[in-house]
Amino acid sequence: MNITVLELGEDIVRISLAGQGHTFMNALKTEILSDPTVDVANYVIEFQFSDPVLTVTTLNKADPIKPIMDACKRISGNCEDLLSSLEKPEKR
Repeated sequence: MNITVLELGEDIVRISLAGQGHTFMNALKTEILSDPTVDVANYVIEFQFSDPVLTVTTLNKADPIKPIMDACKRISGNCEDLLSSLEKPEKR
């Protein structure tokens, strides 16, 4: 995944995520918002074929990159759990 950091401040980051759509961005935004240090997490896809821009702001000048990394790890963990379950399905 190609990303471009468009803005980085003490409590704000804006990142462009090349090639991503609403499915991934909604999942990422939802996970980011579960972090108590996050004030705002939102994304915009300006045009139909443009790359989404994710904006995250944090409370009390917390690092805005950390909630994104943590959210990605949680999403990845959920996918690993699903894959494990599919490899060893339980019969009902």
